[in-house]
Amino acid sequence: MQFYKRGDVYQVSFQYGGRQVRRSLKTSCKTIAKQRAAKLELELHEAQLFGKEPERSFKELMITYLEAKQRTRGYSRLQSGAKHLRTFFGDSKLSDINPSNVEKYVTWRSEVVQDGTIKRETGILSAAFNHVIQKHDWKVTNPCIAADLPSDPKGRVRFLTKPEGRRLIQAAQNPLSRKGDPLSEFNRSPFLPDYIELALNTGCRKQELLGLKWSDVDLATQLLRLSHTKAGEWQTVPINEESRAVLLRRMQRRDQVCPNTPYVFFHELPRGKVEVGDRVMDIKKSFKNACRQAGIEDFRIHDLRHTFASWLVMDGLPLYDVSKLLRHSNITMTEKYAHFAPDHLQQALANRGFSAQFQHTENSLKAVA
Repeated sequence: MQFYKRGDVYQVSFQYGGRQVRRSLKTSCKTIAKQRAAKLELELHEAQLFGKEPERSFKELMITYLEAKQRTRGYSRLQSGAKHLRTFFGDSKLSDINPSNVEKYVTWRSEVVQDGTIKRETGILSAAFNHVIQKHDWKVTNPCIAADLPSDPKGRVRFLTKPEGRRLIQAAQNPLSRKGDPLSEFNRSPFLPDYIELALNTGCRKQELLGLKWSDVDLATQLLRLSHTKAGEWQTVPINEESRAVLLRRMQRRDQVCPNTPYVFFHELPRGKVEVGDRVMDIKKSFKNACRQAGIEDFRIHDLRHTFASWLVMDGLPLYDVSKLLRHSNITMTEKYAHFAPDHLQQALANRGFSAQFQHTENSLKAVA
């Protein structure tokens, strides 16, 4: 067992269950730290002799889980959710985290966030418990299984009308402050109108577009090759004429501002550590301002993807084709857009009605006669 000081706090590091474990002794006093280290060493010895599990902490649980997920897609969201869990559970022992404590967390978070967010955060907690149980053979119980958690949120479909889409792009082109004054060049996001238009014409997710490089754009075959996908695999998206026009504008802007940037959406001005040509990491603030200016409420960046799908269905494109364009893993995920095609469904039902079939047969008989 290694005994050392990190900052002002003493730590220990040791091998257990075939892996390296680090644990804080939560004191800057060397004497107390040695006492706690000796107690921990005794617990580990008892665990080996009698099969008694050492006491584990919430912090150790989350470190073990997050270390295993560092290279996975969505790691930053895991970190964000873990931060709120850590604020509530702190230095709790795992033996003290029971279904009742998890429900108290739900109550605490419900004061500031919606059920969907709480569901994701408790999902992280549950996944962490499952990970250490299955991968590290920890003798603990997942408290989330018996806890009363928010039910799965219903699929949310918020989409723009065509006039709203035009207003949103116009607002992004001419951004104003809340007082109605034009935003300064430093506070503008000149790439936002192109981002919105490309999203509405491709249905791509935010990180897919913000991570898009010129090497991923093939104007000859009219395809985008996406690497930053939800599925974590390379996928292709067809380009229509509107998308092509946006990409040509971005290409022209690149040549004017920063010919060497590999990114389609890039910064045009330096900001702190950000240099000209660097990838745009987020557009939340400027997008929210454009929605406010355009008078569009309850609309998020991901709703541009919902809008793309909704417009296709309303134009009569079959759900199967929409599913392929959205790159859904199965058509069930696309069925939430089905209600946008009432005329199409009514016509399909009418063609299969008894009287319609009877009339068709009767007319056929007359033709034969």
